[in-house]
Amino acid sequence: MPVTAPTIPGFTYIQHIGQGGFADVFLYEQQWPRQRVAVKVVRPDLPLTEREKQMFTAEADAMARLADHPYIVSVIGAGTTSPQEGSRPYLVMRYCPPPDLGQRVQVKPMAVSEAIATGIKLASAIETAHRSGILHRDIKPSNVLVTTYSEPALTDFGIAGRMHEVEADNDVRISYPWSPPELLDGRSNGSVASDVYSLGATIWNLLVGRSPFSIPSGDNSSRALTARILHSTPPRTQRPDVPASLDLLLQQCLAKDPMHRPASALELARSLQRIESQEGFPRTMIAVETDLPAVQDVAPTAGGDATVLKPVTVISGSSPRVAVEPPPSSSAPPSPSAETEPTTGDRARVIWLSGLAALLLVVGLVLFLTAGGDDPTSSPPPTPTASTPDSIDPGAPADPPVVTGRRTDAGVVFRWQAPDGDQPGDSYEWRRTDTGAGRRTTDLTVTVRAAGRVCVQVRLIRSGFISPWGNQCVD
Repeated sequence: MPVTAPTIPGFTYIQHIGQGGFADVFLYEQQWPRQRVAVKVVRPDLPLTEREKQMFTAEADAMARLADHPYIVSVIGAGTTSPQEGSRPYLVMRYCPPPDLGQRVQVKPMAVSEAIATGIKLASAIETAHRSGILHRDIKPSNVLVTTYSEPALTDFGIAGRMHEVEADNDVRISYPWSPPELLDGRSNGSVASDVYSLGATIWNLLVGRSPFSIPSGDNSSRALTARILHSTPPRTQRPDVPASLDLLLQQCLAKDPMHRPASALELARSLQRIESQEGFPRTMIAVETDLPAVQDVAPTAGGDATVLKPVTVISGSSPRVAVEPPPSSSAPPSPSAETEPTTGDRARVIWLSGLAALLLVVGLVLFLTAGGDDPTSSPPPTPTASTPDSIDPGAPADPPVVTGRRTDAGVVFRWQAPDGDQPGDSYEWRRTDTGAGRRTTDLTVTVRAAGRVCVQVRLIRSGFISPWGNQCVD
């Protein structure tokens, strides 16, 4: 069936560039400001149910909230087509030329250093989404585009969900090769842990060129993949240049039990940074929003850097400099022109300054020679190293908070404390691992209602640094 692009005022259609589960993606040129953009439009052959409309609205809202992140595709605008064309919702996004990351690594898997750096960047994007209360729930290589500057950009938040709402979803769309066991068997509709699993599977793919549980030339149907994901041991990459520490980390990401995976995308990013340091790779920065001082706490900038209008001084190639200000007094001696001959006093000053410069040059040369500058046996300056220090965040709390929990008539009460004692300004972030619900607080306790086993993670935030997660479960 031929694909027809809708007419959108202010945009000129160029070509069809892709198709997803329920939308087509077209390349348009925006007329003002002039730029190429990708426009995602709900397919006309699909019934436009309220569910589809809600999903499209949720995607637009999620991507707009995260639009300023360097590794998330920016949303420029949204709208609906004309009634004659079905009133189809559409998103206008930053254009990233094909192929996507999945198509690229099918041809040639990434170098280890590049795969680690890409993993850190994607983990930064996912951690940012989680801090905004958004679960992606469809992380996979084909949902990672590549910008014109060769940077990864996460897209397709079409089935993203709010952390406190996902358990109420009646249906969850999944991509089998990249989905964790708890989504496949219905134990969960998505969580921080499930996004970490899918990110680990994506990084594994960058190194190998296929999904972790697929078999070359084997049965890779949805049924076969589901069976292996549910019951097979997470595989190693089998690449001889992949460090054992990276293989182990990816196996932890693919663990059957969500509690055995890295507790957050940020924790995964920091683990990847440590591997970079151990292997001597260039360091990749984590792009996650940090706590900034409130506006009223910032001292006002002095007026010295204000932009002002400066009088123009015109210097002609054949005429003297034009003074900006007139001489203070008419009795002042006139300034010599460019053609005026130097006086005897001027010549004496020039000779005196030349002699002083020569003397300083001789003294400097003597000092250099006595310091060993010409000595071939002197020690050369140290060569910069490509490795980074082992401590990624030297000011960060090294240990997680101590967390305890007990069941009471009011619910399960969790308490926590900094391992070195609470300090002024400390705050904490807690969250449930089953629902993702949580918040930042200065309290040292929280009561949650749960009939069965419930687990809570807590981390300390001190002076802008964040500790590892502390965990506690109560049956």
